[in-house]
Amino acid sequence: MTETAPVTHSTSVDRDARSALLVALIVAAVLVLDLLVSFLESFAFGSGSRDFLLGIALPQLLVDIVPKAVGILVVLWLWPARVEDRVVMVLVKALVAAAAACVLAALVGFVYTVVVYGVRFSDAGALPYTPSRASCRRWSCSPRS
Repeated sequence: MTETAPVTHSTSVDRDARSALLVALIVAAVLVLDLLVSFLESFAFGSGSRDFLLGIALPQLLVDIVPKAVGILVVLWLWPARVEDRVVMVLVKALVAAAAACVLAALVGFVYTVVVYGVRFSDAGALPYTPSRASCRRWSCSPRS
């Protein structure tokens, strides 16, 4: 009779940053290719190719592509796909990575929008609206006439 050793599954997580980085770089490369194709399309039809780098490419790269790649990298580094995972589990991990990438891109896009469109502080006196007379009397924000 042959004796076989019981199969033990390791509970430690082997985190390999290289495979997560490779997936993130592939996603970033596809998104950059999409950006280049849109540039070639706009250049071919002659609409605004002058300010493409600073007006479109750089903000899209910093606000959309980099956060998505970082989100995918972090999720797949923290929760890597292993050889013994079933296909459904690998798809779930990919879906979670994609969702994290979209959430991170949305947050960075929100911060970028707030900074670019200038939500200014009231103590700087640069709000886009003028205060009402009642608040001026209460806080004495302007000289009384």
